[in-house]
Amino acid sequence: MSAHLPILPILWPLATALVLLLVLRRSVAAQRAFSLVSLLGLVAIEVALLLWLSGGEIAVYRLGNWEAPFGILLMADRLSAIMLLLASITAVATLLFAFGDLDERRERMHFYPLFQFLLLGLNGAFLTGDIFNLFVWYEVTLIATYALLTLGSEARQLRAGLPFLALNLTGSTLFLAAAGLIYGATGTLNMAHLSVLTAAADGASAVVVQVATVLLLVVFCFKAALFPLYFWLPDGYPAPPAAISAFFGGVATKVGVYSMMRVFPLVFPEQRALVGEGLMALGAVSMLVGVWGAVCQTEIRRLLSFHIVSQIGYLAFALGLLTEAGVAAAIFYMIHYTLVKCGLFLVAGVMERMTGQNSVKKIGGLMESAPALAALFFVAGLSLAGLPPWSGFFAKIVVVVAGFQQERYLYTGIAVLTGLFTLFSMMKIWHLSFWGEPAGERRPVPRVMYGAVALLVACSVIFAAVFQPVHAFARQTAAQLLAPDNYVRAVLWEGR
Repeated sequence: MSAHLPILPILWPLATALVLLLVLRRSVAAQRAFSLVSLLGLVAIEVALLLWLSGGEIAVYRLGNWEAPFGILLMADRLSAIMLLLASITAVATLLFAFGDLDERRERMHFYPLFQFLLLGLNGAFLTGDIFNLFVWYEVTLIATYALLTLGSEARQLRAGLPFLALNLTGSTLFLAAAGLIYGATGTLNMAHLSVLTAAADGASAVVVQVATVLLLVVFCFKAALFPLYFWLPDGYPAPPAAISAFFGGVATKVGVYSMMRVFPLVFPEQRALVGEGLMALGAVSMLVGVWGAVCQTEIRRLLSFHIVSQIGYLAFALGLLTEAGVAAAIFYMIHYTLVKCGLFLVAGVMERMTGQNSVKKIGGLMESAPALAALFFVAGLSLAGLPPWSGFFAKIVVVVAGFQQERYLYTGIAVLTGLFTLFSMMKIWHLSFWGEPAGERRPVPRVMYGAVALLVACSVIFAAVFQPVHAFARQTAAQLLAPDNYVRAVLWEGR
């Protein structure tokens, strides 16, 4: 059974979506129950996969039993398992939140199957072993994301959806161009095979590989919303209901960061210096632009959307160091950030549901009327800002230490400064929305929405409590990524 674990995260949401569409489409209650049970089963599968791979094993699944580099290949290692489990835990919380957040009209517009298709695309991207199928899974994710972004067809959603689609199609075109250049220069798109061939490329082939590297960097930066390709995000993510925007903010942009972690150390080992310098510079600018944009906002989810840009900047900077400490810091930070950012979007959703307002200037006195919500925001907000003893403190510490170790003092100083501005923006929400005179009416909020927020906040607190073993696991994962010989051996030679 364990030999088939790598394909189950793809087959499971696919089968769930088909059942929802073909069998349960007439009953919203049945779709809710089946979606939740399916997601809990997916979490169990991915916990089993993580435990299996925690010792450093690399699982290779050859569809049709074709030997690499000729057939379609799935690959799972520590990083894949981390990303799969993060996506599923976040999906459980956002699905629970959706039970109270979404109106029945949206639920009947195939929300639950679309949510499963989005998970399908993300899981496929986390598991694929070749460049072309990474493009294919990007497209699956794009279709589901666009459908969820515009679900309900409100004017604001359509205004945000059309630029999002146009810009993503531009990114898809660049991705195809990069894949074509790589295939023309090497004759393969299998990542393990490319690791061998690109390292030996010379002459015109080496130039083509460098051009393809730059194109893929642009594509991944766009998917991750790094500067200067972030401009679609602050308008797009606040447009749909809070449950949808929370999953987008917590997980969707991480597929771009994951692709950088997977592709550049493995496929383009000779271009590491170029990629690393580019990522650190873009990460530093993203930190500043994102946090300054957040400080200027009053609409809560738009403020949090700008923080996505700044937090992705931390990931890019840490990854750009391309050292074991730096990559480990990026992995560690991504776990913290996914849980906390998704939790904050859900807090914003509860605030909007309770008050009917989305501006911090029009909300006040929530400390008195919703003390539980205040406590949840306090923990998540201070964690995002990086204050002890919450998870963000440890996450920022490992990034700063990794930067100082490589004597990247300017970029590291920007990371510290960004943390201070993040604290300021969180305190702005805290002061204006939770203190002061109550403004407007207070509407009832379903308990399941509180439960969803509490789930993610509790996960972030547990994450902080087990900081040392998680960081040790992140370092092992980073070492595995930066020394891809075992990956190449597992894909190309083992099992023949």
